[in-house]
Amino acid sequence: MSLSPTATPPDDPELHLPKDHWPLPQLSQPEPTHPHPTAKSFADVKASEPYQKLRRSFVSFAFPTVAAVLVWYFLYVLLSLYAVKFMSAPAIGNLNVGMVIGLAQFPTTWFATWLYVRRASRVLDPMAASVRATIESEVSK
Repeated sequence: MSLSPTATPPDDPELHLPKDHWPLPQLSQPEPTHPHPTAKSFADVKASEPYQKLRRSFVSFAFPTVAAVLVWYFLYVLLSLYAVKFMSAPAIGNLNVGMVIGLAQFPTTWFATWLYVRRASRVLDPMAASVRATIESEVSK
């Protein structure tokens, strides 16, 4: 059995594909090029009021939230190390104070995460989209 140069071998794994899907496109095709912002446009955006407002809004929320969660966690660790009697005192049923505070770490972390996601989707994301649109409109000129 002789195969022509355009024919496929019978054990070709792509042979089962319909004719309109074969041959498959090459995966190593180059990415389409698009214009990139210049360093000056990034510097201009960084100095702009909308970007500064976005940055202030992020920092004024994220840093205090992270600091509160870390203080809460390290308070638990320090109490576990230095206030053993307090942490081993019975609290709820068979749970002692240390277990209650340790288990409370989970909902407080989830709550902080929920607050951040809510703030990001309501405040930060629209502001970031505006800054991004500014950069992209400059590039497309």
